[in-house]
Amino acid sequence: MRVTIDLTALLPLRSGVDTYLLELVRALARVDREGRYTIFVNREDRGLLSLPENFAVVGASQRSRAARLAFQQGVLPAAAIAGRADVVHSPSFIMPLLRARSRHLVTIHDLTSFTRPECHLPLRRSRAYRAAVTLSVRRADRIHVPSEFVRGELRRIFGAEAASRTVVIPHGIGERFRPPSADHVEAVRARLGLPRRYVLYVGTLEPRKNLTVLLEAYARLVANGRVNEDLVLVGRLGWEQSELLRAAEHDAIRGRVHVTGWLEDDALPVVYAGACAFVYPSIEEGFGFPPLEAMAAGVPTVSSDTSSLRENLAGAAELVAPTDVGALTAALKRVLGDEKLRGKLRRAGLERAQSFRWDESARSTLRCYAELAARQAGGRREAVAAIRR
Repeated sequence: MRVTIDLTALLPLRSGVDTYLLELVRALARVDREGRYTIFVNREDRGLLSLPENFAVVGASQRSRAARLAFQQGVLPAAAIAGRADVVHSPSFIMPLLRARSRHLVTIHDLTSFTRPECHLPLRRSRAYRAAVTLSVRRADRIHVPSEFVRGELRRIFGAEAASRTVVIPHGIGERFRPPSADHVEAVRARLGLPRRYVLYVGTLEPRKNLTVLLEAYARLVANGRVNEDLVLVGRLGWEQSELLRAAEHDAIRGRVHVTGWLEDDALPVVYAGACAFVYPSIEEGFGFPPLEAMAAGVPTVSSDTSSLRENLAGAAELVAPTDVGALTAALKRVLGDEKLRGKLRRAGLERAQSFRWDESARSTLRCYAELAARQAGGRREAVAAIRR
């Protein structure tokens, strides 16, 4: 089986999609030593992956959007033909317009460009981008989504036929997210200049993550003398972050909100583990890595009762309506003030996080590749038989 995977969507400051791209390939390398894989990356990313001999990593594009588009739509189909690929996997929303002879799998991580366009950059809510995603959904042989929620949204937007070609394969949580030693936590906390006690958020700082509601809830706790912990926001600055940064400088919470920016992989699990509680008030998610990563690190978690977050976290986290400031304030107050509840959430979270493993995600993806490859081989045999007749 010959599989081509396009990783040219990788960005230097990783989002959840970037985590998926890298961790899937690493897990495939652990579970499959027989298939032949060609992994296309940007030239800047050639050193990111150390893979076994059945994986060829090719630096075929550059990171600029124009170069990646030219590669995806022009070079990738030609390379798949030249390499006699059975399956081409486009793991970030958009597949090539030219199908060639390979079977195609496309991953749709969420559909918020369609359902929450106001929460996205102009490019992601543009007619051209949404048309490209629509064409990919309609033309792919298989569509991979990370949650039942996204499959339901795909059915609602694109219809039952698209949903019938869809497979749900949840993402995994990396092994590095686990409770570390107290000494390690203290060393990283001191190095980064973080407060000794803090509530943590991790994710891009952008409108969809609903952080102005979090800041308002935190300000209410501070004003009522209900919280000793500072608030730490970890993640790259997204678009329209100016309102958020202004809110963080409000008189009631000035000096108690710490914006760290994006953190390297070695520091992030420890920063999770050092938190007294984790909070994730996102409006909508297709999967939602951060709350599960926090649970895997042993941190009591408060999150939104919506989308895939409800699907993945219910029963193991405190869930509240994402726009209800009072409910979020009350949930944080309960979690921070009730040690018995914190212990219950910690145990439930650790158990839930164990359900999401990259090797299992890779095995499920591999089964999808094998099914598509078998269909491809059957199609070739039928074509040969037709020619002979």
